[in-house]
Amino acid sequence: MLRELNEREKKVLKNALKFFKSLDFLNEKRIVIKGKEVFAVSEGLYEFLKTGIDCIFGVKLGEIGKRLRLTLEGSYWLMRNEEKKIWVNEKGEMLFLYGRDIFAESVTRVGKFEQNEIVFVCNKFNDIIGIGKARFRSGEIPKQERNRIVVENLIDRGAYLRHEKIYEAF
Repeated sequence: MLRELNEREKKVLKNALKFFKSLDFLNEKRIVIKGKEVFAVSEGLYEFLKTGIDCIFGVKLGEIGKRLRLTLEGSYWLMRNEEKKIWVNEKGEMLFLYGRDIFAESVTRVGKFEQNEIVFVCNKFNDIIGIGKARFRSGEIPKQERNRIVVENLIDRGAYLRHEKIYEAF
């Protein structure tokens, strides 16, 4: 059954949104929970869902527990202001969307992040095309050899085409 967030979940969500500098998202959408899954819905859809229909509409942002674990779609909606991003060229984008890791030669720009942190991989249009794990601090990436992997692919938008289950949260 769909429900609103309890106080603990509200606190976890607000802390995550503050971390991602996307707290304004709560002004734009209503948040509902089904089990541990967090969904963003419009105000009109929220009113419809309050009628008691047991279904899922909206965008799955992630799963909530002690922290918010984002889905790929959730990251697309929430990471508008995030510094934990890395941008790749067209070749890097294509390879990443085929499930490959990111090599230093494909990187065009980096945000601010530490080694082993989760980063959001963007194309030249600033679209989030996936989520990866940084092998180096952001400042070290431009110093790496061209053929060195700098970000490991955790999930990418190409997984939809490969028919992989990507609705999991990371």
